[in-house]
Amino acid sequence: MSDDFKDGGADFGETPDVVEQPKRKGGAKAILGLLKFVGIGLGALIFIVAIVVVTVSILNRQSKPLTAVPTSEDYQRATPIYATFTAIEPLTTTTTDKEAWSIYVKLNLAYEETNKDILTELTARRYQIQDALRNYFSTKAIADLMPDRERILKEEIREMINRMLTAPSLKDVYFQEFKRTQM
Repeated sequence: MSDDFKDGGADFGETPDVVEQPKRKGGAKAILGLLKFVGIGLGALIFIVAIVVVTVSILNRQSKPLTAVPTSEDYQRATPIYATFTAIEPLTTTTTDKEAWSIYVKLNLAYEETNKDILTELTARRYQIQDALRNYFSTKAIADLMPDRERILKEEIREMINRMLTAPSLKDVYFQEFKRTQM
């Protein structure tokens, strides 16, 4: 055995000058690159959420909602039930036509039942309202007083009387009787 060592057998004393280290596959660079893209993605997501929150808050501050529900009578399912003021005497007047027509109108005024002040005011202004109504109907031609224009007449009368009141409280006008007679 010692002979093998003298003959130049295996020499354990010699070590190679360069020690090869295992090659890195760029794991740290890959993780840093991945973290960079995740950070950019999170930053973009936070920016988009912030813009959406600011936009929605601005839109919600507007006085009128963007998706308003129509409240005209055409879209209502049922007409609300109102209290009525029936103390107005029937009116008889003539139209402004060359061949005058006689007009007989008995109407009632509708208001919210919860409004207790309106009844007192309507009672106090009853004669003033009757005079305004008589004047209103006497300035109309028969074409303006036909049944197909009653919705317009009711709206004009409601607006006229609401202007007379301290607070516009009338909700509707009901024609109890509306007679048109050619003279």
